[in-house]
Amino acid sequence: MSFARTVKDEIVKIRTDKDEQLAELSALLHLNTDIHLTSEGVHLEFHTNNPSIARRFFVLIKNMYEAKTEIISKKEMRLKKKSGYLVLVKSHVNKIMDEHSMVDQNSLEYEFLTETDEEKRAYLRGAFLASGSVNDPIKPTYHLELFVMNKTDAIFIQRLMNHFDLNAKITKRRQGLIVYLKESEAISAFLSAIGAVEAVFKFEDERIKRDFNNSINRLINIEIANEKKTIEAANEQLEDIELIKANKAFGTIDAKLKDTIRLREAYPEASLNELIEKYQEETGLKISKSGMNHRLLKIKALAEFIREGKK
Repeated sequence: MSFARTVKDEIVKIRTDKDEQLAELSALLHLNTDIHLTSEGVHLEFHTNNPSIARRFFVLIKNMYEAKTEIISKKEMRLKKKSGYLVLVKSHVNKIMDEHSMVDQNSLEYEFLTETDEEKRAYLRGAFLASGSVNDPIKPTYHLELFVMNKTDAIFIQRLMNHFDLNAKITKRRQGLIVYLKESEAISAFLSAIGAVEAVFKFEDERIKRDFNNSINRLINIEIANEKKTIEAANEQLEDIELIKANKAFGTIDAKLKDTIRLREAYPEASLNELIEKYQEETGLKISKSGMNHRLLKIKALAEFIREGKK
């Protein structure tokens, strides 16, 4: 089961009061319901592939309007091989369309149904049930979106989401628009706002695991990069030492540099800190990081002097 399906199966069971039910129903009507004119008159068709959502719409429309309603399986209609459900609303259609501004899309009607924070959350819950999707948190990218057919619905949903500081954005998609979230914190806050408590726990758990693994990988990459730099620096120092010895300059340098050269040759892959430890172990003398680095730079300078002389 997909993570989006898990979220929907959770929120479709939430108990709400009549004002919240009306707001949720309004989202389902706006985003996933078609108006049809037949010989028998006007009726509404709500489409979904989720039987729980079909039942939710059926119950809401019956509770709010006592409308004559029927659930039909798409397999029974032989329209598609893929399973799905069609909820037909055959009575009180004009009243429903008028109260939810399904034809003229009057934004004032939208606002009237979502005055409180609870009603705003209910509308967003209905919107997610109707056309929402969210990536599984184990995937490499975070993404939550709501698909809508027109600009009015897109802007209204964006406003509701941003009322909860989610930083929602809109972009074109196929024959419609999507209102989407990319930040993991915003997605978690949206799921919490629509009442998907268990989904939030799962999302946060996976996000923490993923962020932890990413941090470990970053540390490993940094360590590998540092080790590579250490080896490259050591190889350059060994080349400098070889040049100094080949040109008989080794006898002209002081005892401290000779000790450093012998140490580097004895431990060709050691880091600066490891060289310091080895130096103190073998000589019994203390040396600072800057002191050891200064000696290595003097060796490098001598090798460069020899190279310049050859040129």
